[in-house]
Amino acid sequence: MIGNTNFHDMEAQRYWSFPKNYAKDSVAETKNMIFSGEYIGSKKVDGSFYRFIKNDDGTMELLGRNKSVVTNDYLNKIEWVPHLHDFFNELPNGTCLLGELYFPHRPGSRNVTTIMGCLLPKALDRQEKGDKLTYYVFDVLAYDGKVLYNKTIDQRVMQLAEIESKYGNRFDNLEFAQYYDGKSLWKCLQDTLAEGGEGVVITKRGTAYQPGKRPARQTLKIKKELQETIDCFFTGRAAKPSRLYTGKEIESWQYWENLKTGEKKQGNYFKEYLKGEPIEPVTKGYFYGWAGSLEIGVLKDGKVKPIGFLSGLSEEIKGNVKKYQYKPLEITCMEIEYDDDNKFSGLRHARMLQFREDLTIEDCTWEKIFEK
Repeated sequence: MIGNTNFHDMEAQRYWSFPKNYAKDSVAETKNMIFSGEYIGSKKVDGSFYRFIKNDDGTMELLGRNKSVVTNDYLNKIEWVPHLHDFFNELPNGTCLLGELYFPHRPGSRNVTTIMGCLLPKALDRQEKGDKLTYYVFDVLAYDGKVLYNKTIDQRVMQLAEIESKYGNRFDNLEFAQYYDGKSLWKCLQDTLAEGGEGVVITKRGTAYQPGKRPARQTLKIKKELQETIDCFFTGRAAKPSRLYTGKEIESWQYWENLKTGEKKQGNYFKEYLKGEPIEPVTKGYFYGWAGSLEIGVLKDGKVKPIGFLSGLSEEIKGNVKKYQYKPLEITCMEIEYDDDNKFSGLRHARMLQFREDLTIEDCTWEKIFEK
């Protein structure tokens, strides 16, 4: 209990979405909601919902979204994540946070279940030998004895920011949601989907948390609703890769080039680099002569019409451009862009989904995409 509120038995609020038979243009309406400024939103990670409660007496609980079918109660999984206890212990009594447990490098609720759904010894052993779950906090329903779930989302986000400023940089495997509105929210959505992320959740300003309900147009989970799917093929042309490596792994980087001789050297030459020798770290793609990105196209009037370049491809594809020439594939993009004269100008945040063995290049036409 926190004050007079039983957070243990509180049902999670559900996300609303447009009905499948919605008569209006849900994509256009979603865009209007974002740009209206009446909503704020944050990135949605691909994991499992867990509510953390630190009751007035200091007892702690970590509860999933649904009750156990065996006990008809929420199971307390606090012992399944001992690496988060330092953070939980420092939080004041009378605190309730909402978040998602997830693996940043292995997204998906199924991966979370391999830890949270097994017996405690196995859960601890798997995290000890592998990755530990990260807790992504996106809302606060109570803090330091003050009940907040009946406050507006704006007020709760302000409280969440204060919690982050106090604890955010002090603990590993802990993240806090960043909230945006208007154009910044639109960019957050684009960037998240371009990275292959789960999407965003938006909430209408001035609304309170409604346990167990699915209030229409007050919350909306946006995943792939705004993405376009396109059938196209690799044309066989490619762009060169970036040369200079600028990543964070430079101390252990294995790909270098001698500036005087042009000789490519594989191994750890970081010490020589620090000493000022004429050597620079280069990208793996440059080192092996791979493509940086591959051109994609469709057929228009029987001829190949390029529509852009695709990056983020596997090493196998980038290293064998001609092998994959005219290979049909399905891509997604955040938006098909047009200029002021309503002519196609490019694809925003395009990425590959899969090869389409069931298609030929004759199925990948300009008319199918741009003149529908």
